[in-house]
Amino acid sequence: MGFWPVTKRVIKDSDIILLILDARMPEFSKNKELERMIDFHDKTVIYVFNKIDIVSQRYLESVRKMYPEAFFVSGVKNIGISNLKKNLLIRAKKMKIKDPKIGVVGYPNVGKSAIINALAKRARAKVSKKAGTTKGIQWIKAGGLMVLDSPGVVPYEDNESMLGVMGAKNIEKIVNVEKIAYKIIRMILNHDKKILERYYEIKITDDNFDSIFHQIAIKRGFLLKKGVVDERRAALTIIRDWHAGKFRL
Repeated sequence: MGFWPVTKRVIKDSDIILLILDARMPEFSKNKELERMIDFHDKTVIYVFNKIDIVSQRYLESVRKMYPEAFFVSGVKNIGISNLKKNLLIRAKKMKIKDPKIGVVGYPNVGKSAIINALAKRARAKVSKKAGTTKGIQWIKAGGLMVLDSPGVVPYEDNESMLGVMGAKNIEKIVNVEKIAYKIIRMILNHDKKILERYYEIKITDDNFDSIFHQIAIKRGFLLKKGVVDERRAALTIIRDWHAGKFRL
């Protein structure tokens, strides 16, 4: 069962749920199982898109149009946090709740703990780029709010490659990391190939993923004996660069 029982308890015990998503991947990071659970318990839910510091203004506006009622923040850069906190207090007052309990849920590695720390204005929740850092329920005081942090959870039907793209599964435990790297390259190409060209100092003439992948590997010197490309090392580098926000969409 993993962390699902803990997350279910957070949802049941909370007055308002913050569903945290990655602004770079609005649809992929929605976590339909969490949405179903929130709806089943009839909880007020607020969509919060994190990591807006690593997307362009143009890209951000396109996501805002898709989700006009959502909040857009950066937990790391403390952007949009005060507005989110103010809204939570206003909602709680309208709901006539004196000490509102705010549950924070989402996939692993979407930045739940960073947002909680920003709300609390001090580092109380453990933050890590590694999936699965939060192990259980943590109650954190954030002004007039009591915030419940929860472990990141993954729907049972989600495929491994998309979990790797989102950083929801530790990539060291994934066998076919090349497939994940290809998905990341495809996502960036669909937005703007110049992002890859600038960062890796390569030239993309077509959408041949093998060619792009090998160019990156050669540029970084990821070669085995007789000039054979070290595909796993190259793939892991691309994935880590994506998770670290090196590519600004």
